[in-house]
Amino acid sequence: IARAVFETIRCRFEVTCFLDNVRENCEKKDITHMQKQLLDQMKISSNAVYNKYDGRTIIQNSLRLKKVLLVLDDVNHKKQLENLAGEQAWFGPGSRIIITTRDVEALKGPEVHETYEVEGLVESEALNLFCLKAFKQQKPAEGFLDLSKGVVKYSG
Repeated sequence: IARAVFETIRCRFEVTCFLDNVRENCEKKDITHMQKQLLDQMKISSNAVYNKYDGRTIIQNSLRLKKVLLVLDDVNHKKQLENLAGEQAWFGPGSRIIITTRDVEALKGPEVHETYEVEGLVESEALNLFCLKAFKQQKPAEGFLDLSKGVVKYSG
């Protein structure tokens, strides 16, 4: 959903960035890697980012006068937000920051203006999606119906 929104509205902004898998990338690397990726996608030099404080300063100074669209996908910690999107004053008027997360607690704070909770699929749609991914067909392979239903129910 976030990617579809990003692609639909990106033309309305001066600079755009879609950072996917923030949680996973922060676990494998560190926040400075994500800061550099953000700056690189926005065509801003990231050569002076040596630590998270440098990254914060460069992001803030480089983007504060620009209308920015930034999507942070799969955020799981408030510190990630603090180091990638700090506060509203980091970005120019009309900027939008879209954050996806599985942990709504990561969004607690005065800087979050709106939240939207995505509803899950109904069981039949979820089973269909699971089968398309697991078996490359709309129905489970022979003998896997009960197991597939169990996986869908367990995963919610």
